[in-house]
Amino acid sequence: MQLLDHGVIYDAAAAPLHERFASFSQLERRADGRLVASFRVGSSKDSADEDVRAMLGDAAGGAWHPICHGFGDVPPGRGRMRGFGVTRTAAGLLAALTWIDRSDATRPLADPLTQGLLDSRVMVARSADGASWSAPQALDLAPYAGCVTTGAALVLHDGRVAVPYESWKAWGDARRGEHRAALALLDAADQRVAEIAIVAHDPTGRVLYWDQRVAVAPADGRLVAMFWSHDRDAGQDLPIHLAWGTPDGRTWSAPRDTGIVGQICTPLPLPDGRLLALYVHRHDPPGLRAILSDDGGQRWDHAGELEFYRKQRAETESGMGGRRGFGDYWADMSIWTFGHPVALLQPDGTVLVAYYAGDATHLAVHWARLAL
Repeated sequence: MQLLDHGVIYDAAAAPLHERFASFSQLERRADGRLVASFRVGSSKDSADEDVRAMLGDAAGGAWHPICHGFGDVPPGRGRMRGFGVTRTAAGLLAALTWIDRSDATRPLADPLTQGLLDSRVMVARSADGASWSAPQALDLAPYAGCVTTGAALVLHDGRVAVPYESWKAWGDARRGEHRAALALLDAADQRVAEIAIVAHDPTGRVLYWDQRVAVAPADGRLVAMFWSHDRDAGQDLPIHLAWGTPDGRTWSAPRDTGIVGQICTPLPLPDGRLLALYVHRHDPPGLRAILSDDGGQRWDHAGELEFYRKQRAETESGMGGRRGFGDYWADMSIWTFGHPVALLQPDGTVLVAYYAGDATHLAVHWARLAL
């Protein structure tokens, strides 16, 4: 693999103060071939003034300009959007959104005492061009609480749409949280939730399969998910885990240890059957890496691994030095300065990657082009 080129999608250093911290980047290609990059912005990585943005780029990914400036308060004075994934469907563009109750601006995303989340909702909206959007509609994910999106929606091989999300627990809930990685399978007619499919869940509550990233294999329509995995009892991260699902999204293999030491990981199944994984490596040296598998994730080409981003000051990232208190991870997430790589296969066979990176003063959205 080779890093061909890189650049900036969103220059946060030049942005207003309330838009200096970008994260949760996503990429999609419109029907006209132009690219849409969507992401979250705010005055910090966890702030009550957060909202989402979308930028439009040319087919080569070299020039970007803003097309969507967010949703504002939904409803007035109460909630803000935090996640914004855009997917091209047969009916146009579909946004998978995470809404967070920000009516009390003093509260962080997670309860410092219980680690439960602020009131959160998974929503969807529609657009013809990525600039103007319909009013967001909440998906009914009962009985689960603490639900947030984990990426853009998926178009399954039968044409149905699946929204990936995870559930946790609500603010103030002192019980031991139960985590689930799941898919909301939408009804084709009205985009309501027709069924919920559990992608990964440890009934003992020990292993947490965080931040699933799910993709559709072009060859056979199977789904593949990769997870930032954590052993709650040991207080340490596990290697990234992987699971395969049936094309309808209903049935999944048990998550399996890949041996890749990292956190959030995006799979990209390739037309030739190989599997590309883009992941966050927070141990020394901290950065972002790409790695290939020829056999569906059984074995990985560690010798051919590519580091396409390295933190400018090569120092240990917070929380990577050993056993960590569970609540400390929420604090770590608010200070990490890079992450969330996503990938889009280009018509010429290269891979366009988007991710956020910066420092304590700002976080920008970057792109990189990889040759496989």
